[in-house]
Amino acid sequence: MQQDIHLFKTEGAVTVPYSPTLRAAVEAMEESWRAFCALPLEQKKLFPYSEESAGVGYEYKDTPGATLDLKENFHLTLGRYGWLMQAARATGLPEAVTLVERCRDVALELQPEVEQFARDAEATCDIPGFATEVAGSSDIYYVRLIHYFGDRTPGDETATAHCDKSGFTFHLYEDTPGLERLTYDGAWVPMHVSPGETQVIPNMQLQYRTGGAIKATCHRVVATEASAKTGRYAAVCFVMLKDTPRYNKRAAGRLQEREPGFNYTCPPEEFAKLFATE
Repeated sequence: MQQDIHLFKTEGAVTVPYSPTLRAAVEAMEESWRAFCALPLEQKKLFPYSEESAGVGYEYKDTPGATLDLKENFHLTLGRYGWLMQAARATGLPEAVTLVERCRDVALELQPEVEQFARDAEATCDIPGFATEVAGSSDIYYVRLIHYFGDRTPGDETATAHCDKSGFTFHLYEDTPGLERLTYDGAWVPMHVSPGETQVIPNMQLQYRTGGAIKATCHRVVATEASAKTGRYAAVCFVMLKDTPRYNKRAAGRLQEREPGFNYTCPPEEFAKLFATE
């Protein structure tokens, strides 16, 4: 792994090499996602969304609101692959079956890359037991495909500023720039995802697990001149931590509704309350 992995802790983002085999799998997945998105909406909605666990399947979100993104998503975990394939076949759409297959291919290709990153992060950033927990969580690595709709204004937040809820995120693909992270001193700076390298950021579970030694990175997507007109395609993998508590969205609310960077100065005891189950 690259020599600057310490930036994962000190800066909240680290650039990692993007292996050619993983990139090829991601590009094949993206091709299938675009084919699925091109279908009529009534056909796409034949693919159900399951709220069980992290939620998998197809989601269409077109409700306007200051903190609501206008987009469509597709989600897969290896643990729910059987359910997803059964649902895809039930639609009668070959595009749905291909989409599930290619998402699974990416999840499998990601597994060794994610585990290697976890080993390096554990050693460099002093996170005892991290690699073991990540390796044991592979069935809930959460691949998300995103299509943000066009008809926006350049400069709009097409993805509202927020922290991710999982352990860490691999940013796998973007067809236009616009991804930005909030630095610890309050500045928005670009994050680049290219065919040769990608970005990894820490999330809410990891901030909880490390008692605040590593902060969840606040980030957003801003519409460019191109994406404001035509929309934006992206792909990420949320690496969930099976043995670490999860952010309690029902009790604590949506992270998109919180002040960007609120967690950077939040005391550990207050931060822990966001994970309370009661």
